[in-house]
Amino acid sequence: MLSPIPRSILRDTATFAVPGGFDRYQNPQNETTYVVNNVHIQADNSTHKTAQNTEVTLRGIIFIDTRHSKPNYNYEELQEAAQVAGGVMTVTVKDRRGRISGPYTVQVVDALPDDEDNIHHWEIGVV
Repeated sequence: MLSPIPRSILRDTATFAVPGGFDRYQNPQNETTYVVNNVHIQADNSTHKTAQNTEVTLRGIIFIDTRHSKPNYNYEELQEAAQVAGGVMTVTVKDRRGRISGPYTVQVVDALPDDEDNIHHWEIGVV
């Protein structure tokens, strides 16, 4: 079994926003927010393929450990809910010093398995 991501690097807090719809000006309405403690954001400048088979250059990756990051959510389902509403999931990140970065747009949601095919951690690619 794989070890969890070390808690010592999971010092950030992420707040995900999932729109429930949009007004006539395309502003998000009825957003639901999900706050996740003990995550890590890492700057990134790599190109990834999305589910729609397009390439996107990421600004960062948010690492969410299934053992140390709380609470646990299914980020693929949250991303789908945003898409069904006609929008995108966004996220802001607060570091341990209280500095906020973002909002970022979530582009890639990857669930990485452990040796027993359970989710070990999530990697959320953002632009």
